[in-house]
Amino acid sequence: MVSLETRLKQRLLMGVLLVGIVLGVAVRVQVHRQQGEMLDYQLEQVARALILSDVQSSVLAWDDDPSLHLDVQIWDPQSNRLYRSSGQIDLGPNTRTGFSAEPSGPQADAVMLRVFTLSSPARTVQVMHSQALRDALSRDAELEVLLPTLLVMLVGAALVATTIRQGLAPIRELDEELSRRDTLSLTPVTLPHAPAELASVIRTLNRLLQQLDTSLQAHKRFIANAAHELRTPITALGLEVNNLAPGQDPAQMLATARRLKLGVQRTQHLLQQMLTLARLEGRTESEPQMPVDLLSLTQEAMMGLSAVGSHRGIEFSLESSGSTEVQGNPDDLRLLLDNLLVNALKFSPPHATVEVSLHQHGPQLTLLLRDQGPGIAPALRERIMKPFVRVNAAIEGAGLGLSIALEVALKHGATLTLEDPPNGPGLQVRVSFAAANPPL
Repeated sequence: MVSLETRLKQRLLMGVLLVGIVLGVAVRVQVHRQQGEMLDYQLEQVARALILSDVQSSVLAWDDDPSLHLDVQIWDPQSNRLYRSSGQIDLGPNTRTGFSAEPSGPQADAVMLRVFTLSSPARTVQVMHSQALRDALSRDAELEVLLPTLLVMLVGAALVATTIRQGLAPIRELDEELSRRDTLSLTPVTLPHAPAELASVIRTLNRLLQQLDTSLQAHKRFIANAAHELRTPITALGLEVNNLAPGQDPAQMLATARRLKLGVQRTQHLLQQMLTLARLEGRTESEPQMPVDLLSLTQEAMMGLSAVGSHRGIEFSLESSGSTEVQGNPDDLRLLLDNLLVNALKFSPPHATVEVSLHQHGPQLTLLLRDQGPGIAPALRERIMKPFVRVNAAIEGAGLGLSIALEVALKHGATLTLEDPPNGPGLQVRVSFAAANPPL
């Protein structure tokens, strides 16, 4: 796997190289053109000076300045050569007026010349450069420009590499910090000199670490509470098994067997509730939802618990208004209703009424469930939603009913709150859903 630092260096240095190549080509073309124009201008100016002045004095002045790198031929109107600067030049008088490229003579190894020809009634002047000389001068000029440019590019590439390395140093520090940790190190990451972009990542990472730590602590508490809750019924079952000694009175053995059966049923119920809560809390993907008639589901839940209620003379009442349809999972919603109704039956006194109502208010469908029990003090209502928390330890139960109901409500985007009823004793549970068919 290629590191981010290597990848950035490769891409930026490739960019610098590409810019250097383009710049080099552009500089070479521009310098070559300007050098050519300057040398052509020199040829033309020398020719004009020679055409207008006395030949003898002009030639003597030109011979004293070898830096011009020029060769000259002068002809009279009858094509007689008046002057030639070099014996190696064997160029005829009939070259084209203006600029032209001509060989220096008829020989096979003749060099190419850049010639400027200018004619007047008195004479014809040919001023010329060797093409090789012009190319050499252009190369020298190009090198004078390109070498500093290349040096600047090399310095720029070194600065880019250094800047990238220094800029990515906080990421290396973060990597070293995380590599030193083990699976139990969930404390926040601190990086004092982190840039703003990395600081945002660290804040997100710390938030995730905090959530993970909270989740792990909750699971540890859940396991500890589950072990504590299971210890009591399992111990009771062991004692009852010990009571089934040989030679015991049949009536006593029958009573012990009944208690054993009841204890097994309670333990099974506790385990089922624990598994249900674990399933709801561990669900990461949303379940497929469908329209659910909460009124029909509530009626079914009441019918299922009517025998338990009638045993203590407790009745259910149900009223509704508006649409009672929500989007959700019918099995989970039935679980919510069962746990709320079981809690209401458990805490209501004999011959009481558990009141349930479903009312649509605009885009919201509200489920209200009221019992006539002792209620819950406002200071305890938030804590009672946590697993294994009970208000009255004397009443049978594991303290999981409200936790399961709350988890189902949250999975459906609903809110579950505990409140005092408008009048009289008891507790009122309010669950607010988004209605499936809000009024237009």
